[in-house]
Amino acid sequence: MLKRTPLFEAHVALGARMVDFGGWEMPVQYAGIIEESKATRTAVGIFDIAHMGRIEVIGRDHVAAVDWVVTCDVQKLGVGRCKYGILSTDRGTAIDDVLVYRDVDRTQLVVNAGNRDVDIAHVREQIAAKGFDAKAIDCADVNEPAVSETVLGVPQQMLSLQGRNSEKLLQRIVGTSTDLSKLGYYRHTRGTLLSIPAIISRTGYTGEDGFEFFFDRREATRIWDVLMAQGRDLGLAPIGLGARDALRTEAGMPLYGHELDLNTTPVEARLDFGVQLAKAPFLGQAALVAQKAAGPKKVLVGFEVDTKRVPRNGFPLLKDGVQVGYVASGTWSPTLEKNIGMGFVTPNLVEPGSTFDVDIRGKVHGCTVVPLPFYKRPK
Repeated sequence: MLKRTPLFEAHVALGARMVDFGGWEMPVQYAGIIEESKATRTAVGIFDIAHMGRIEVIGRDHVAAVDWVVTCDVQKLGVGRCKYGILSTDRGTAIDDVLVYRDVDRTQLVVNAGNRDVDIAHVREQIAAKGFDAKAIDCADVNEPAVSETVLGVPQQMLSLQGRNSEKLLQRIVGTSTDLSKLGYYRHTRGTLLSIPAIISRTGYTGEDGFEFFFDRREATRIWDVLMAQGRDLGLAPIGLGARDALRTEAGMPLYGHELDLNTTPVEARLDFGVQLAKAPFLGQAALVAQKAAGPKKVLVGFEVDTKRVPRNGFPLLKDGVQVGYVASGTWSPTLEKNIGMGFVTPNLVEPGSTFDVDIRGKVHGCTVVPLPFYKRPK
């Protein structure tokens, strides 16, 4: 049985095509990937992200505990700030990529849908192994007894608004509880949505300005319906996983299982902004330091395809007929109107302008390396 978010019926009523994603029955598209991508880039899109996980680590050692399990520097992260990081193995490879939220009395992690159970088990295992005075709580688990100890005290729903009109729309239901114009990028705060307690962050997975927010899952349909009604004049559109993937690829953002996995490190994926090698000791630090010094054998690059064929995950990348890597992600870009991809290649092919071929079902198509991200929003 696939899991369903509280908004399953709302998606079906909107005509969404539902698919299995990480064990969840989720909308892959409503009007279409191109239309939904353009709505997000030009107006505002609403995303159901309740399939993702949220972990709160509480206790005296909450900062030290999270600092041990992630690659980013949590000790130096100010209260109210967010940071991208990697849950790493002792080999430096990725169990998951996460967003870390530093709060007054706890540290929070937003994790990927397919890795929720693995992530929470890993964090709890490491807390116990290192003897930290801390506890990890699965905020979205309705059967989690400790959920009452979380900030909101209830099982939580997650929604996201992305696009240039996201602040204007969200402000309409936040009211006077929070002035969103003062909430900076990668910052979070506690506020209310329609008087319902919430955690609000200025974060996202599209390359646009936007927000992700967490609240009582029992209020999911109410919040969704009000946002849909309030957003009509702002061009609001519901966005499925298909457009979400195209948007994040355009923005050069990794997806676990593609740009990161148990055989890939953040050094190889060129995610240096999420790794602070000189911070306090963390799991996998020694392996990453050694790899950084020696140089990785595979490196992530962005590339454009010279034909109308779309590169897909796992397709071979060739140079003079010899395989030199593989595609991690690929899509038709609705914004750039061309086929783009990210892939791992040998270090000699990472410079922009370098060329290689992608093997798409037995036929080769030319590719050219370009800088990441493919798309940056206008300021």
